Amino acid sequence: MHNLQELFDANLASQPLSDKQQAVLQASLTLFADQGFDRTTTKDIAQLAQVAEGTVYKQFKTKQDILNAILAPFAQDVIPQAANEFLGSLRDQKSLPFADFLRLAVKDRMTYALDNRRQIRILVPELLHNADLAKQLLAGVQENLTNQLAPLFGHYQTTGELVAWPATRIMRYIFSIVISYGVPAIMLGQPVDVDAATNEATEFLVRGLQPKKEE
Repeated sequence: MHNLQELFDANLASQPLSDKQQAVLQASLTLFADQGFDRTTTKDIAQLAQVAEGTVYKQFKTKQDILNAILAPFAQDVIPQAANEFLGSLRDQKSLPFADFLRLAVKDRMTYALDNRRQIRILVPELLHNADLAKQLLAGVQENLTNQLAPLFGHYQTTGELVAWPATRIMRYIFSIVISYGVPAIMLGQPVDVDAATNEATEFLVRGLQPKKEE
C-alpha cells in the first residue's frame, strides 16, 4: 500500500499545477509536518521549495491558502484512496476467525497511522475545527467503507462471531477504539507498543462485538 506522501505526490502530479506550485505545496507539507503551521514562515517555504518568497505569495495569497490547498486533496482523494487500498487488502481475509481478522486490521491501521504520523499531525487539528473539511473527508470514505465492510461484517454475523448491528455502528465502535490508541502517539508523541496495543484493543473489541448468548 502507498503511504500518504506518495499518494499526495501522485495527486499533485495529476493536477493542473505548475512546477513551482507543486514545489511550494510539497515544501509546505514537509515544513508544516516537521515544525508546525504556526512556526513555519513563507521564507522557510520559499527556501525549501527553491523559489523566491514573492513567488510563494504570487501562487498563494496567504499561508492559510497554502494549507487549504494541501488539505483539500487529502480529504477528497488521498485519505479515500488509502482507505480503498486497505479495504482491498481485507477482502481475502474473511476466511480467518473474526478475532484474527480484527487483530490483523487493527494492527495494520495502527502501523499505517504511526508510519504516516507527520501528515496526520497536520490533518487532525484542522478536522476538529473545520466542519467543511470534515464533511468532505466523511463523504469521501463513509459510503465506500460501508459498502465494502458490510459484506465482511455480514459474513461474520452469519457465522455467529459478530453482533447483528448495522455496519456503520460497528465501524464507529472499532474506529473509536483504534483512534484512542493512535491519537496520543501521533499528536503528543507518546510511545506505543503496537503489538501490545493491538492485542489489548482487539480483546476489548471482540468482547464488545460478540453476540449475546440469547441471540
